[in-house]
Amino acid sequence: MGEFALVAFGAALAVAAALVPVARRVALAANLVAAVRPDRLHREVRPYGGGLAIADTLLVVVGGGWVLALWMAPDALPGWLPARLGEHLAARTPALVRLAIGALVFFVIGLLDDRYALPAAPKLLLELFAAVLVVVGLGMRATAWLGAPGAAEVLSVLWILAVVNAYNMLDHADGLAAAVGVVALGSLAAGQMMVGEWFVPGAALATAGALAGFLLYNRPPARLFMGDAGTHLVGYLLAALTIMARYYFPEEGTTRLVVLVPVAVLAVPLFDAACVLAGRVARGRNPMVGDATSHLGHRMLARGARPWTVIVVGAGLALVAALGSVLMYFPSPLFAIGCLHLAVVAAALVVARRRPGLPAVPDAEGPR
Repeated sequence: MGEFALVAFGAALAVAAALVPVARRVALAANLVAAVRPDRLHREVRPYGGGLAIADTLLVVVGGGWVLALWMAPDALPGWLPARLGEHLAARTPALVRLAIGALVFFVIGLLDDRYALPAAPKLLLELFAAVLVVVGLGMRATAWLGAPGAAEVLSVLWILAVVNAYNMLDHADGLAAAVGVVALGSLAAGQMMVGEWFVPGAALATAGALAGFLLYNRPPARLFMGDAGTHLVGYLLAALTIMARYYFPEEGTTRLVVLVPVAVLAVPLFDAACVLAGRVARGRNPMVGDATSHLGHRMLARGARPWTVIVVGAGLALVAALGSVLMYFPSPLFAIGCLHLAVVAAALVVARRRPGLPAVPDAEGPR
């Protein structure tokens, strides 16, 4: 499956790299820009547009590749693809349609926020509506062996809301959210390919490639931002794909605690968001009101770290958690080592986020 991974990731990277400059010009023409505000760290107006490029990339790579594979004759497929790929994709088409509908809804919510700067409460209500639509209306939900009526649906809605907002909050320093997203999606794809899956790895690798192409322009100093359209789209895909993935293989000796894999995959955004919200509450602040001092990148920049250092630390911690997530597919003692990776990442995030007691520095993306 190595060729499959390279093609899915590489095609998306190439398409995104070509589309991002176009999306940047479209964002400027449509006045989709991040204005300079007291609670943001950048000191000049910068365009959004990353979300537009990522969405278009996925439409071209995933949508186009799906249609092409369905229509191609089995003997015309490359040798590294399974001969019955068309049958497999046809069976998973309803799942792709559900995934795409949810992605469109969250993308539109983010786009509205980019254009009109929605207040926190109405935006959260829209996200809740979208999550309920995905879980109840489209039937995308995790069970985690919950027997109580409605428990799986509630857990799935909360998971989607948590991941979307955590990833959105991670988008506060140039390149950080994109770099962490590439690692998280790559680790999810690696674990799923290891157990013989194709659908989730394909979608995850295409999204990772789109983020990598965007990162070429979002690296410090960023030429454009992902925007809420991008963070909501990618955050939703991270949440949805971790729900759709298969983790439990009792015949292989996996434990039921393998449901911790999604937490390990998304450890950096989830733990950082939890620290930010807890810190705001402890200081008597509204947890829904953003600031330019609470996040991992803010704290590191305020202590004098370079913008690239923030990316390396965030992606490095995500990689440690990613290795742990793959180990969790195995029975003990490898599962225990995977959990240890998760604990190390949580501890390292607390240390990296230690409060500097200094004002935040400019030249980083606005907080969430």
